[in-house]
Amino acid sequence: MNHEEIVERLRNPFSSKDVEWKVQVTAQGKEEGMVVAYLDARTVQNRLDEVVGPFNWKNVYSLWHDNSQICGISIFNSERNEWVTKYDGAECSDIQPIKGGLSDSFKRAAIAWGIGRYLYSLGNVWVELEPKGKSFVIKKNQYSKLESEYNAAVKRIFGNAASHNPPIQQSASPTLKPDNISTVQAPVEDSVYDYKVQSVNPSGKSSQVLELIGNDGKLTKAYIKTGDRSIVAGSRLRGVQIERKNSSHGDYNLINSYQLAA
Repeated sequence: MNHEEIVERLRNPFSSKDVEWKVQVTAQGKEEGMVVAYLDARTVQNRLDEVVGPFNWKNVYSLWHDNSQICGISIFNSERNEWVTKYDGAECSDIQPIKGGLSDSFKRAAIAWGIGRYLYSLGNVWVELEPKGKSFVIKKNQYSKLESEYNAAVKRIFGNAASHNPPIQQSASPTLKPDNISTVQAPVEDSVYDYKVQSVNPSGKSSQVLELIGNDGKLTKAYIKTGDRSIVAGSRLRGVQIERKNSSHGDYNLINSYQLAA
């Protein structure tokens, strides 16, 4: 296999049985929520084993600041007789902080290789929720709906031949949010926006931190003033101006200006 074939196989879609779902946003009343698809770290490891072989890839971790991890996934390129490495990072998670941070940084480094990158183009999916402890989870009877939504999205993105991997296209008719949510963003084509917002989290009293996915699948973390409530998870931004800043805690990205893509 040459390196083009390896990249294509790494980027191929997964079976719906290999994909997991988590609640990203809940509607008022917590009876419905928007969910996002993700891959378990073991699923990513299996893909690497299957495509390049267990002796032809490796990963390494390093600490980044006080509560973040950097992971690099290396694949051996036999044509060049060298290891090629792609890196990404993640903060320690709230639950099992170090283990969660290592797992998240590994999966993000895998996205840099194209593994599961198409999951960011599935569109918004809303399902019914039920309480569990202090949180809310997806109702069991909703998983058949998620499987149908996922299979339809894979067919839309990859075409009838799942082994072929053309450029990812944005859904022409994504599932819209319920009426009691006022932050619906109109669907746009990939070519007219710079970033898709993966998550929005508070950071201190005056700012929020955004996780942004570029059209190339690369993850960027940037800060914005808390007073701006127009950006939510799933928003698409264009004309984004990001300035690299420095503080006593290290370098960070600050969004100076942007437009909501519509």
